Amino acid sequence: MMMYHKVLILHSLDESTKFLKPFEDHFPDYYISVDDSDNSVQSVKTILSDLDETSFVIYIGHGSSEGLFLPNENFEYANLFLDAKWSNIYFENHDILLLSCRSNELLERIYKYNSAIGFGNIISSAHEIKQHNERNEIKKTLSNTDIDIFNAAYVKVSISIIKMILNNTINFSQAYKYYYYLINKEINNILMNKKINNRIEIARLLFEFRNEMVYKSNH
Repeated sequence: MMMYHKVLILHSLDESTKFLKPFEDHFPDYYISVDDSDNSVQSVKTILSDLDETSFVIYIGHGSSEGLFLPNENFEYANLFLDAKWSNIYFENHDILLLSCRSNELLERIYKYNSAIGFGNIISSAHEIKQHNERNEIKKTLSNTDIDIFNAAYVKVSISIIKMILNNTINFSQAYKYYYYLINKEINNILMNKKINNRIEIARLLFEFRNEMVYKSNH
């Protein structure tokens, strides 16, 4: 089993990513919130540059195929915390879990990590539902409560998997399969719960989350 030199959970924290705060509750020793100030960004980059191999880095927040975003209270995600070039430098020889939109596409552009898990388009707010519906023919109808159920499901699964990795119950290469298995359990629980009116649409979001996930390894 892999014993990591260091574990880091980097939370790009703004109003729209507050639902990810349970990571701080479960992993207070590893959690660092990042804001958009130069001080915050530089201090985190210094920590990343000092990591010994092999460490485990988890990024939670907004992202794209271009990189990982800094927080923004106006949903105007343009400033990158790390682009593909810097991701290659800072993530070299580390295991990385990027719980952010289109990190599956970002992983096509970086290649120096040890192993990595990325995801597709994670719709985590009413603003992102609106964006999706403006860009796609097939519309999604989800309330804030529906989105909360979806967010809570994959956050719960992610926390469980990180705990299993840190407890040496599984290694990072097995995490993908456990994501698949545990997300399936969440889908089944939601579909069986008749109190959730919009359960099919929420389950569909979890199907997409599961199916767009990728695992890559360079060793």
